[in-house]
Amino acid sequence: MNRLKIMCVSVLLSLGLLFSVQPVAFCSETYQITADQLETLQTNLTMLQANNEKLKTLLTESNQDLTTASEQSDSLSNQIVVLDNQLTESQNQISALKQQLITLKQQTVAVQASLQTANEELKSASESFKTYQKQQEKIKSQLKTQKSVWQVIAGLAVGYAVNK
Repeated sequence: MNRLKIMCVSVLLSLGLLFSVQPVAFCSETYQITADQLETLQTNLTMLQANNEKLKTLLTESNQDLTTASEQSDSLSNQIVVLDNQLTESQNQISALKQQLITLKQQTVAVQASLQTANEELKSASESFKTYQKQQEKIKSQLKTQKSVWQVIAGLAVGYAVNK
């Protein structure tokens, strides 16, 4: 029963509130616009529409610029990739050239050592040859002297034999 009372009171209060609320039109007065105000509003509306069209045009141009910039960015990104690949290739070539330079330096050191050895051997051979030439000259001189001595002896022996 208590519930039924509470529900009835709730319904009555709701209906009372519903009928006590008056529509907004009852409270507000009608607003009238003058011709000057209407003209000002129309001018403002026209200006706003013109500004809106300008903004739309600027937005379109901005979108086109953005598309162009995006394409240029893609192009530059591609160029960066190409340049990066070229840089890597150049670095690889530099490494290969450095390795070749090291090899050539080692070969140069070996060739210099070989050349120095050859020069020393050539110098030694030259000295040996000079010594040999001196010995040959000495032998030649001795043979000449012996020949002369034998010729003198032979001449004396022939002279003695002829005399006898």
